[in-house]
Amino acid sequence: MEKKEIIFKMEEDGSTYIFHGEPDSSAPVVEFKSVLAPGAQGPEPHVHTKQKETFHVVSGTMIARVKGQDEKTLGPGEVIVVPPGIVHSFTNASKDEPLITRITVEPALDFQWFMSEAAKLALKNGGSMKNIPLPEAGYLMWLSRDQQRIGGVPYFMQDVLFGALTMLARISGRTGSISPKPR
Repeated sequence: MEKKEIIFKMEEDGSTYIFHGEPDSSAPVVEFKSVLAPGAQGPEPHVHTKQKETFHVVSGTMIARVKGQDEKTLGPGEVIVVPPGIVHSFTNASKDEPLITRITVEPALDFQWFMSEAAKLALKNGGSMKNIPLPEAGYLMWLSRDQQRIGGVPYFMQDVLFGALTMLARISGRTGSISPKPR
């Protein structure tokens, strides 16, 4: 049985994320396709504390930034692997063509849930991940703090910030649009 395709198309920033099937936190891996518009930046520097992330460039040119390594430019057929706990980010190097990557995250844990909830919030607020309101973003990061972190910011500072934003989100009734974390 073929899994249903779940597509999150961010109209404002021209990015698209395509998953196959619903989130499964017990899966050994989650695989999805990412399409970044020409010149677009991927997520800000971030860390997956328990997961390995592998980027397979399908088409276009990717600039990968991985802490402790020189910046790398990758083209079609090239791969970069980011071990757990390492700060990383990526950008579409081309000003003319989209960057299409196949990304795997191992183990899956709550990654697809996190991305799906972030994408739903982005779509409700103009179609860009940058438009997610701070209280909801903080609440989502608080729920995911065991697996997702911002790169370059001490964890204790993130806990204070996201804890405060979570309280604000709860007090103002802004947590209801985020599905419960599966695990």
